Amino acid sequence: MQNQKTEAVLNSRMVEYEERREKIQRFHMTSDVFFSIVMEDQETSQEVIQILLSNPNLIVKTVKAQYSIRNLENHSVILDILAEDAEGRMINIEMQMGENEDHQKRVRYHCASIDMSYLEKGIEYENMPDVYLIFITKKDFFGGKNGIYHVDRVLRENGAVVENGVHEVYANLTYQCDDEKINELLAYFKKSDSNYETDLFPSVVRRVRFLKEKEEGVEIMCEILEEERQEGIKIGLEQGIEQGIEQGIKALIETCRELGISELTTLDRIKEKFSLSEKEADTYMETYWNHN
Repeated sequence: MQNQKTEAVLNSRMVEYEERREKIQRFHMTSDVFFSIVMEDQETSQEVIQILLSNPNLIVKTVKAQYSIRNLENHSVILDILAEDAEGRMINIEMQMGENEDHQKRVRYHCASIDMSYLEKGIEYENMPDVYLIFITKKDFFGGKNGIYHVDRVLRENGAVVENGVHEVYANLTYQCDDEKINELLAYFKKSDSNYETDLFPSVVRRVRFLKEKEEGVEIMCEILEEERQEGIKIGLEQGIEQGIEQGIKALIETCRELGISELTTLDRIKEKFSLSEKEADTYMETYWNHN
């Protein structure tokens, strides 16, 4: 009898693990949450940065995921990835799938936030580190039908390129570029197959496989997603109080969608948290689930 109970418990745990693993399998690196978890590994970040900057000799010294730069007076910012290389250069990588955002203005603000965080430490202007801002977007918002763009500061009068230590790189998941390494990496971001094999970025694949297949990795993912879910609910409720119920519902729906929570579960969640009828909840879901 005891053996049957033990076997039943083990079977239950196995089923539970498989269900969670199946849920994690649906995540791709186009999700900023999954992207950040994958990229917080130093070797993985180094591999990605080397490819996107076409610099195979670059060495990453430190990497921080979901790095928050607090500004008590203005808008704070949370960076997906902020890395520092062996030369002291700062590298911000963002996975931004929103189609209606002004990505260049966002890059501008990220750069300003990084600069201010260093100026507060008393560093003189001439000693400020170079900053590389790599933004990965879904569509080619520049319209040049190219997979990657590098922005230079150019003197209008003679076309000379001048440097101020800021380097902007925009990659997109719609078009290819002349660099096959970059093309393969960006294509992998879209599918993030844990069984993928490549010699170009083995650390990235290894990290994805760990998070999607290994029990320890799946546990890490589930814990982080639960924290994100709870934080999303908290933010939604706070916004519901501070900005009106509809804004709170909208925030909660969008957060659940970004975290890969199913439409049905999200529907139940807003019904429960905001005491909505089935019809009211359906209306909000129709309005905001696919809202950009």
